[in-house]
Amino acid sequence: MKNNLLTLCCFTTLSISALFLSCSEDDNVRLDEGSLINQNDFTDDQIDGDTSDSVDTTANDAGVGEAFTRGAMLVNWADKIIIPAFESLVKNMDSLSLAANEFTDTPNQENLINLKQSWLNAYLAWQTVDMFDIGMAEEITLRNFINVYPLDAQGMTTTLLAGNYDLTSINRQDEQGFSALDYLLHGLGNTDEEIIAFYTDETNGGKYKTFLTDVVDRMHSLTSIVLADWKESYRDEFIERDGNAATESVNSMVNDYIYYYEKFLRAGKVGIPAGVFSNSSLSNRVEARYRGGVSKELLIKALNSVQDFFNGVHFSQEDSGMSLKGWINYLEASGSTNNLDSLINNQFELIHLQLENLNLDLAQQVEIDNIKMLETYDILQKNVVFMKVDMLQLLDITVDYVDADGD
Repeated sequence: MKNNLLTLCCFTTLSISALFLSCSEDDNVRLDEGSLINQNDFTDDQIDGDTSDSVDTTANDAGVGEAFTRGAMLVNWADKIIIPAFESLVKNMDSLSLAANEFTDTPNQENLINLKQSWLNAYLAWQTVDMFDIGMAEEITLRNFINVYPLDAQGMTTTLLAGNYDLTSINRQDEQGFSALDYLLHGLGNTDEEIIAFYTDETNGGKYKTFLTDVVDRMHSLTSIVLADWKESYRDEFIERDGNAATESVNSMVNDYIYYYEKFLRAGKVGIPAGVFSNSSLSNRVEARYRGGVSKELLIKALNSVQDFFNGVHFSQEDSGMSLKGWINYLEASGSTNNLDSLINNQFELIHLQLENLNLDLAQQVEIDNIKMLETYDILQKNVVFMKVDMLQLLDITVDYVDADGD
């Protein structure tokens, strides 16, 4: 470790008060009123580097009963969490594709309802993999094509009707993905009948059908590419890179994990709609804004996935393996953690309790009682400090992205 115990304790004590304030205030530089939730906001600033002496990880992982090593943790992440999560997503994409084809073949209410449910199932499955922006997902900027919001509905409609859209273009990232489907399935009208009318219209119905299936096919293709890469080659590469350099798997994955929690969960799902980074609240910035009533469900799914990853919980199971929590538990043997794993998990539980106070539709929550949204942001923010400052210091991992938080 590059800092001794005394330095760590002092740093931790100071960081809880000072850095929490700077994280809350200075984000305003990056995520302003016009911000989109997309990956390119910060990745150009990523830096490579090497940290100092690696941590000796040879003790027991509490709750696992096996010797703790970085390599074993990477195996648990890849085989029990990441790959199964992508398998679930692709399976849901299969169902979404089938439902889209059935609806475009026969645009009736039954098929529309089935398509809406398949969309929601896939959207929930997306929340379990969004944090894994590494390997092929990072290479093809998967997140940018799958879940950029808010949607540019006007631009999408214009290119849809013109028929000259290119879904591979970075200029069209806010006109596709789950947000586009949200609008196409829920935002075209107030009733199912009004929505179906767009797909049965003699003049433009065919264009809406084609665009709908093109968007679904694109999402299905991209997620399948990422899963195939994990299974065919990247899984082994990911596990083999078990060193302590900044570009190795553990350091990269931990940075991506915290980056996701900070920028896409805390800020994207809560902070921006609540107006934390602007002069007023922005209810139209919530996720799944056209469906209504599911934005809180998506947030809860994302939060559960983040907490499960911290604890090494296997995907869709109760069993767990080597994890960040286990690594912290090992270091606790030297008395250097101050029960950090408990602090982080306790904060997750406080977040869950706070979410019980929110409306199922976060847009309505913003409009009716935004104070509760702001309170939710503050509670989420405390785990940014615990993980980004205290945990990274303890684990001797350097932040590899630059932001305006001041931490």
